Amino acid sequence: MTFSLRHVGGLWGLLLWLFLAAGVLAADFGFHIIRAELASEGDDYVLNADIDYQFSEPAIEALRNGVPLTLVLGLKIKRVRTYWWDETVLNERRQFRIRYHPLAKLFQLVHENGGVPQNFASLSALLDAMGTIRRLSVLPVDRLRHGERYRASLSVWLDIESLPLPLRPVAYVTPAWYLDSPRYQWLVAD
Repeated sequence: MTFSLRHVGGLWGLLLWLFLAAGVLAADFGFHIIRAELASEGDDYVLNADIDYQFSEPAIEALRNGVPLTLVLGLKIKRVRTYWWDETVLNERRQFRIRYHPLAKLFQLVHENGGVPQNFASLSALLDAMGTIRRLSVLPVDRLRHGERYRASLSVWLDIESLPLPLRPVAYVTPAWYLDSPRYQWLVAD
């Protein structure tokens, strides 16, 4: 059997089409921040947010097969300035890991900065809990000056670098593993 240039070009065209089709299918998945706000509570500003997590099938399959998934929540707060670049007041990343324990048939949420792991009987219960952030302390009230304007932004993404080493090359070339949210921005009320 011999291959001509036309066959090779057709093969590359098929591979390109499959890659693009996979990207279109993966577009149904991702994370969406529905709302976010900073509220002053006592001596701190706290974050309240609602996030819709839609994982792709490869990510759910990996999770169900014992692969922990690490997600990163990125929060930035900048002081808005007229004649200079905006000043960054806070640039923080918080990681949390989700995993599945097949013997116990439990999903688990673990915050990397400590705290007690939370267990859930179903994936939907886990996603609901992850998507409801309430009273997450982010910075002291005195870090924001009264009378100044501040802009906050929030985003969340799957950390591909934290996947097990054998899975990373597949994740890098598969669009279904690029799970993240568009940046959600809002002005912080004084």
